[in-house]
Parts: sequence; C-alpha cells; structure tokens
Amino acid sequence: MAVYLMDAALSLLRLYGEWGVDTVVGDSPVDQRLARLGKMRFPDEEPALRRASDGRLTGAQGRAAPPTPSVSGQTPPPSREIPRPPISAAQSGPALLAQTLAQARALAAAATTPEALRTAVDGFSACALRTTAMHTLFPTGPLQAPLMIIGEAPDADEDRSGAVFSGLCGDLLARMLTPLGLDRQTLLLATALPWRPPGGRAPTEAELKLCRPFLERAIALFAPQRLLLCGRLPARMLLDAKTPLPRRSWGPAAIPGLAAPLPTLVMRHPLQLRASATARKEIWQDLMLVAQTLRGSG
Repeated sequence: MAVYLMDAALSLLRLYGEWGVDTVVGDSPVDQRLARLGKMRFPDEEPALRRASDGRLTGAQGRAAPPTPSVSGQTPPPSREIPRPPISAAQSGPALLAQTLAQARALAAAATTPEALRTAVDGFSACALRTTAMHTLFPTGPLQAPLMIIGEAPDADEDRSGAVFSGLCGDLLARMLTPLGLDRQTLLLATALPWRPPGGRAPTEAELKLCRPFLERAIALFAPQRLLLCGRLPARMLLDAKTPLPRRSWGPAAIPGLAAPLPTLVMRHPLQLRASATARKEIWQDLMLVAQTLRGSG
C-alpha cells in the first residue's frame, strides 16, 4: 500500500510539473517569504497571523512577532510592497478605456496590409485577453474572397492550434460546405475576437469594443464580396442592434474603410449542428441561400 501511494503521489507531481504548477495554493494565505526561509507557517499549526500597521506580522493576541532572521543570521530589511499586475482598460474606468480604444483604432487604421494588421493585433497588449490567450487568431484566406465567414470567439481547439475553424468546429464547417461544393481554401475565415476569453467565458462589453476596430480593419483590407456571420457575437459587433438583419436574407453591413456596404447574412454557428433538428434545418436553409448566391454571382 505504501508503494502504491508513493507511486500515485509521484505521478501527481509529474502531472503538476507538465502543467507548469510551481506554487502550492491552499484555502488560507501563506507568507511566501517565510516559505523561502524554511519557516512556513500553516494556520492549523499555530495561531493565525495578521499584519500590523508597521508591516510586521502579529499573532492572534496582537503581539508583534519578532523579525525573522535570514539564513545568514542577519535581520532582513523591511519588505517592500509587491507590485500588482497591470490593470486592463476594462477595469480602470471610462477614461482609460476611451484612451485605450483610441489606441486600438489608431493601430488598426495605420495598418495598410493584412501583414501589418497581424503584427499590430499580436502586439496589442492593452486588452486583457491578449495576456491570457495562447495564440492570436487572425483571418486566413485569399484577398477579395467571394465569402468571408466570421465565427464566434476562439474556442479551446482554436486557441491551442492558432488556426481559425480548427478541431471540432472545423470538422462541422467541412460538413456544412462539402455538400454545397464549397472549398474552405477559397473562402476567408475569421473569428470575431482574436483571443479566447479565459475559460471560454463571455467577453465583456469593453473587450468587444477594443477588438472591433481590428475586425473591421481586417474586413476592409481583405475586401471580401460578402459576409457570413455565424453566431450572435459577430452580428453584435458588426451590425446596428437597432436595425438587425432579417433571417435568411442578405442585408447591408457598413464597414469603415469600404466604399459600399457589404451584403451580409446571419446564421447559426457550425457547433449548433449538434443542438437540435430545428437548428440543423435552419443552417441548411441558410447554406442553400449562400450556395445559390455564390453560383449566381460567379
């Protein structure tokens, strides 16, 4: 039994190492400075500690604990305040958000080629999503494609691979396009956001505002002939909420940088193929409209 428990513990440690875990986090706070000196205190072993006004640790009765000697035997200098991570524009109030949004718009407008826009997006760290995502997702496909398909925020497969419409989502998209004779290599594919929100949560309104200039600029630079918005998120970002497009029909979408509005269709996301028979029926009806339109324009 002891050998089994030891093997299980070693396997768990190896797994933590592969995950990049380097700090033990418990239910109660632990002073990591004491841990480095070999003086780690746990709440279950001795009275709870709290910090006095002068920065020294005090016991539960309010008595000041003596300074912990360093390894060399000398008293360490008073600790400095640990710097906090940078605060995103979404957490810092309207003024900073407006400033950051102006920066995003300026960077997007300054890009004159898709390659320059990719560099600008990948280097834009003012949006908190940029610091938590594994990859930056950028549109892939030819210039002036007959159709640009824009999906939701990147999912876990897309974030890991860095490829738009990959994994399960890509397989379902292929199932949608193959019966219609459409090749994804001839289409322009994109996600509504360039970065996946942590844990797949819904993006905040501030994050949508910061990402919208880059999406609009990508559309203007790639200049597709039509837009197919898969899901609510791209429609929410690009269309006027007061005048939504009717279902199963093309409507105009005004994109900054383009002289004329683009014919745009809103439909369900490919992942909705698994939702219900009604969802599959609606997706098929929309795809038939797309195929008929592309054949007529080609």
